[in-house]
Amino acid sequence: MNRHSYFLCLLVVGLLLFIPAGARAQVIPAPEDILGFKVGADYHLITYDQAIDYLKKVASVSDRIRLKEMGQTTMGRPMYCAIISSAENLASLEKYQEIIKKLSLARGLSPEEALRLSAQGKAVVYIDGGLHASECAPAQHLVQLAYDLVSARDEKTLRILDQVICLLVFANPDGMNLLADWYHKNVGTPFEVSPLPYLYHYYAGHDNNRDSYLANLKETQHITRLVNQEWYPVILYNHHQTAPFPARIWIPPNSEPTNPNVHPLIVRWQNLIGSAMGAAFDSEGKEGAISRIFFDTWYPGYVTQVVDSHNIISILTETALYRYATPRFYTVRDFPAEYQDLTMSAFYPSPWKGGWWRLRDAVDYCLTASKAVLEVAAKYRQELLFNKYKMASEVMARFQKEPPYAWIIPRAQTDPGNLALLLNRMILLGIEVYEAQEDFTCDGLSYPRGTLVIPMSQPFALFAKNMLEEQRYPDLRKYPNLWQGLVQSRKIEGSPLEAYDMMGWTLSYQFNLKIQAASSPVSAKLNSLAVVNPPAGKVGGSGSAAFLLDHGQNASFVAMNRILKQKGRIAWARKSFTHDGQNYPEGTIIASSVSRNFMDKLARDLSLKIQACGSRPTVETIEVKAPRLGVYQSWVAVEDEGWTRFILDEHEFSYKSLHDADIKAGHLASQYDTIVIPDHYSPELLLHGYRKGDMPPDYVGGLTERGVNNLKQFVKEGGTLVFLNTSCNLATGQFQPAVRNLLEKAKRDEFNCSGSILLAEFDRTHPVAYGMDSQQPVVFAESCAFDVFPSFDQKNSPRIVAKYAADNLLLSGWIHGEKLIQQKAAIVDVPLQKGNLILLGFPVQFRAQSRGTFKLLFNSIFYGTVR
Repeated sequence: MNRHSYFLCLLVVGLLLFIPAGARAQVIPAPEDILGFKVGADYHLITYDQAIDYLKKVASVSDRIRLKEMGQTTMGRPMYCAIISSAENLASLEKYQEIIKKLSLARGLSPEEALRLSAQGKAVVYIDGGLHASECAPAQHLVQLAYDLVSARDEKTLRILDQVICLLVFANPDGMNLLADWYHKNVGTPFEVSPLPYLYHYYAGHDNNRDSYLANLKETQHITRLVNQEWYPVILYNHHQTAPFPARIWIPPNSEPTNPNVHPLIVRWQNLIGSAMGAAFDSEGKEGAISRIFFDTWYPGYVTQVVDSHNIISILTETALYRYATPRFYTVRDFPAEYQDLTMSAFYPSPWKGGWWRLRDAVDYCLTASKAVLEVAAKYRQELLFNKYKMASEVMARFQKEPPYAWIIPRAQTDPGNLALLLNRMILLGIEVYEAQEDFTCDGLSYPRGTLVIPMSQPFALFAKNMLEEQRYPDLRKYPNLWQGLVQSRKIEGSPLEAYDMMGWTLSYQFNLKIQAASSPVSAKLNSLAVVNPPAGKVGGSGSAAFLLDHGQNASFVAMNRILKQKGRIAWARKSFTHDGQNYPEGTIIASSVSRNFMDKLARDLSLKIQACGSRPTVETIEVKAPRLGVYQSWVAVEDEGWTRFILDEHEFSYKSLHDADIKAGHLASQYDTIVIPDHYSPELLLHGYRKGDMPPDYVGGLTERGVNNLKQFVKEGGTLVFLNTSCNLATGQFQPAVRNLLEKAKRDEFNCSGSILLAEFDRTHPVAYGMDSQQPVVFAESCAFDVFPSFDQKNSPRIVAKYAADNLLLSGWIHGEKLIQQKAAIVDVPLQKGNLILLGFPVQFRAQSRGTFKLLFNSIFYGTVR
């Protein structure tokens, strides 16, 4: 050993003596030490199980990280949140939780007290990845980010750890495993970058980022509870891929339109944080950050936009992606023509010039973005915390002076279960719901004791307003100054400019509930509710010859399925009738051959009011049986199929998923009464599926002509084929009924309604419409409007079950060219020899949110058992 090395060793030993023993013991394993490969390595994806195993090992040796189990995923895995901060902060987590909760709710705090708490508190930042599992880099980067934070000794990171409490969440654990397993199985084969042939969330697939304002999914519920009940972060950062090509990452500012139900500070801070990200990319020599195109903030169903009206600054980024962990080389010739000259612009100041793009590159971009967010939170900690108080206080003050002062919700609704479900989800999302303890009058209307009220003088009132008011989507052609960014704005002619997603979503309409906005203050004694219970279920009357159930309640379909599984009998009344002095509408459910004890328990469990009869009512009926149900599951996976399974499972239908091979095998009528064809991207993909060479052989081919012929034979032999939304185009094209979808070839400048709520009229004498109101809101999303052609054969003529209203067609959102569909058929029953085609021309079960129209699908399924 030379003299220089000797003194260097002495120096190191001396320095170690000044490091506390606990810190010296914290040897943090790098991800590659545990995984066997570096994060972002070519052809390697970390599974969720590996990621959590790694974080558990890190937590066992570090006092900077804790793991909290949030609950179970849809497929039964534990879902975790990693909480990362300084050891001192983690030792006082409850204190900091309480501070940020007080600031977020703002009640009982003076500005001076809020300033004091802001000085004491820590900025809580939520960062997730992997919500869309095929967008691999965000979930992978969380592993590296955790290591970088926990192992760091640099001044910048230590400041972040001191000022910030970071919550890291793998937002779709099941999908992370599904995707990695599929990719690793195909690496090195011709199918290395083939898409998943099934949804990467068991039910929702890509739509798990459309679930946030209702929280149907377990994972959404866990995230919602973490964000809106436990931590109230100052910033929520939701990572995605992919960026508009050839940009390498899309960052805020967002494009237009902007949802109006957010505090202006939210928008300002989104822009500031986006600018900080851009500066970080350019300072690190990472080209290709772009802003202000493509992604808007109008629709509030995303993980991000749902929290904007909770006074949480949401940040979305979209990082470039090729496929999974496979690298790709790009030249400028691969770019769209408008990007090939690498022109600099205000929102794309450092154009990407091409080259290799690897998973590790995407991971590095995600890391830069996440660390920029954390640096902003650390730098502006006190201001961000005080702004939580400021926004909540200003929102509450606003609605003490202007309408709506409250939302008034009568208990008397056509489906009390729908009411309870909606309000309980609102409570989960941080909204305060009250019950009137006395009769009261508001806006000249009288309401009884027990009426439910959502006062707007609450911290997250903007979210309630966003959910319950009618949306009026702005025609961006009229406002070029809002979005063009040119020296001289140019008026846009031609077809309307659409939103990225839905244009109208009013939940009271989707649930078919009567909810009234209060234009004057509500003056009544109110009691806060932790949970909203529907009226207690019970069986009234005496006897057990028959039991009568309301066809208008979704819970009645659960009841029917349970009764049929008990070998009971179910019939539907064809006409309205009177029994024991009480009137009942057409469609009333008549159950028999079941015991009173069974029905008593059913009523209690499902909160149903059931009427017992000593004798069977005298009315013409149709008998329905337990349906032998098949649901087509294309290998070109679509979210609508998953949501269909979700509501069938929720309402306890038994069914089998049918793939192409099952349909092509034939003999369907001997196995099924009803087959459902979910909404799909196009009839062509339904027919032809993936091409040979694009996927492993088991997943190519679609239904094919043979499969369609077997479906035709199924109907001819007495089966019922139910088509959902645009899959109706397969029916009109292949089965050639006397029905035409007049929107199939419509141009955008003729008709446009990509996601809104319209008014429809229903023929309640048809079994498919039993339980519906005569007029009711429906979701319209790239949907159908049918011309029905006359026939001399009335018995076998198509029958219109629903049509779009002539007046007041648009309830919420946007429509262009409405005259084209007014009074056109929306649902058609087409007899075909012994069977039927049911064309449900709009999405009756849209994202499991349009609960007011679920029964149209359920009725269609049971209708298939009628002979």
